Amino acid sequence: MVEHDWNTDEWMDVRLVTDPEPRIGYRTALAAYEESLIKGRFVGLLWNAAGYLNAWEERPFDPDTHPTPQAFWLEIDGQLLASHWEWAGFDQKGEDKGLHAVVTLRHRVRPVTVAVHMFLDGTPVMTRWLEITNTGTQPAALGAAFPWSGVLQTLRRWQAHLPDRHSPLFSVGYMADDHHCDEGNFQWQPLPNGIFRVDGRYRRDRYRHPMFVLHNHATGEYFVAQLAWSGGYAFEFDLDADLWSPSGDAAASLFFRAGPDAPAPQRLIAPGETVRTPELHLGLTMGDLDGAIQAMHEHLRRSVFMPQARGRGGWVECGIGPEVEITAPWVLQQLEQAAALGAEVFFIDASWYSPPHSDWWSTVGDWVVDRQRFPEGLKPIRDRARAKGMLFGLWMDAERVGPASRVAREHPEWLAMGYDGERRLEGMLDLTQPAVAQWMEDQIAQVIRENELDFFRLDYNVEGRGPRAYTQRDGYVENAYWRYYEALYAIFERLRARFPHVILEACAGGGGRTDLGLVRLFSHTWVTDWPIAPRAFSITNGMTMALPPEYVDRLIAGQNGHLTGDIDFQARLLLFARPSLGCFAPLGAPLNPVQIARVRHMVDLYKGFVRPFISTGRIYHHTPTFDGPEPQGWGVLELASRDRRKAIAGLFQLSAPREPEYVLRLRGLDAGLRYRVTWDNTGQACEVDGFVLMKQGIVVRLEGALTSELLLFEAV
Repeated sequence: MVEHDWNTDEWMDVRLVTDPEPRIGYRTALAAYEESLIKGRFVGLLWNAAGYLNAWEERPFDPDTHPTPQAFWLEIDGQLLASHWEWAGFDQKGEDKGLHAVVTLRHRVRPVTVAVHMFLDGTPVMTRWLEITNTGTQPAALGAAFPWSGVLQTLRRWQAHLPDRHSPLFSVGYMADDHHCDEGNFQWQPLPNGIFRVDGRYRRDRYRHPMFVLHNHATGEYFVAQLAWSGGYAFEFDLDADLWSPSGDAAASLFFRAGPDAPAPQRLIAPGETVRTPELHLGLTMGDLDGAIQAMHEHLRRSVFMPQARGRGGWVECGIGPEVEITAPWVLQQLEQAAALGAEVFFIDASWYSPPHSDWWSTVGDWVVDRQRFPEGLKPIRDRARAKGMLFGLWMDAERVGPASRVAREHPEWLAMGYDGERRLEGMLDLTQPAVAQWMEDQIAQVIRENELDFFRLDYNVEGRGPRAYTQRDGYVENAYWRYYEALYAIFERLRARFPHVILEACAGGGGRTDLGLVRLFSHTWVTDWPIAPRAFSITNGMTMALPPEYVDRLIAGQNGHLTGDIDFQARLLLFARPSLGCFAPLGAPLNPVQIARVRHMVDLYKGFVRPFISTGRIYHHTPTFDGPEPQGWGVLELASRDRRKAIAGLFQLSAPREPEYVLRLRGLDAGLRYRVTWDNTGQACEVDGFVLMKQGIVVRLEGALTSELLLFEAV
């Protein structure tokens, strides 16, 4: 694998040529992309992973050879606006994080203008979104808006580059499962000679992270993409390939489109109004899967995520939740255990607002500390946490109100309306109503302010399949996804500005909203409610492909995670993400000192060895895919510092061990350095040349299922 240091490859460029027709070339690192306005159609022309713009062919892709060549897909008032565009302007400017270019197009038939935004940041990943303006006098019904589409690649003689005529030309990698507790199950699927589509949150459940990786087996490129959107979405691929040519000159073209998906209209655009689509982050690399993943991670760190509250992330958290009947004595005991384990944040999860022995689910929305449960309020607990050197926080399911809550009784009209005419939807608030959105924002601000929070955890316990809610506007049944998330994102933009010191954690019934649209506003995200081995490994493995590891939250000692796997297996997974600690002893019982010593050892390793480099380091997935969500055999992860002087490797025997030994060849080290290698199981250490570790490897032996080994590497 050839690796690049994207910090030193910071180069980007936008080139406009106007003769014979407007043509724009984008270059960032070694990724290049061109598109053009040709006879009223705005089309993509070329992608290149070696840094080249097309300078010697008049037109690398002829749009007349494909039925849908358009570079974005827009349907308004029942019409596909694939043609009849005219040039209306171009602008580019340098910004703090990169180069921002805008092409403006005006439609000759419909009263619509579109601004095509492209942002380049020196990584091989480009960011694209559309701004759509209704220049007419009547509302415009936005039916479909895929911000990026077109022909990704056209190939000739592609069969000569494959082992045999039955080998796939393209494979698409994506999260194969969309259900609760199946997050992170990354799989490859050969693309058929036809249409293949990946959906989430509308046509499928919400527990599928909106990303894809596309591998060209003939020429080696990897496209990697993520959609920054919390609503319904779709990725569609259409491969049109000659199955066989006796002359070997078989041709193939691959069309794609990616964007939000919901029943039409997705958004009514008022006269003079401009709406913005979700951003699509799309990159192109050569090499291997981890190279594509690392390019995306660097792009997200550099250009997408907001600065961490309090100047850093990676806090070690501990909380207490409704798995137990929360009382003041329970909380105080858990707080003491959290401090003993080295936690830096302590929070109380669901039920702090509800009476003892009640249904916490049914009373969300009444966001006042319950004095039956906490007779003295939360101040003594907050003060005790801070005296122990920990920050203090609370949980809110802020976008939902329970049927037994006061607000549900007083304002039933605030609940979102389903397409069946019922205001159920698990009590979801209708944030498309400005008054409701303002009430929710005020409630969050009040909870933060009155309880002097350092930490805030947002949950979202609403099911994710189906069209969800609607509103009636201007004679249309408008789907609520678009307007809902416009409101939600704006709320947390304001809250972050209002409370810059508060650490924000996202959670959605586990990993129901891990997308960039939401996570960019938060310090990190809860990726699953499933910490149970062996699936705990495949979830960590897949979700650290989707997000940089410092944004991925993993838990030990909670949600039945203690049921399988030895204590080191459970604890070591936390080193490749951001650790959360649960309960290690029932109320009134002492801690097990042998168990706690192992967990504290992992916490100390995280703080002292891993955390200093995790937010800039590279993660390597030595075993990227498994057959199904319950993985078998070996699972191996490596996390290395950017300067290659430190690394950890976790080797996990999963279920049904097949081979007792694994040859580990490190990928993130420097072949010219020498390293002190420590085997955590025994504490033994030796010095080994980086060349040996990377090229020859070392053998790790584990015979039992759900056991593990941790290796630490430090340059000497």
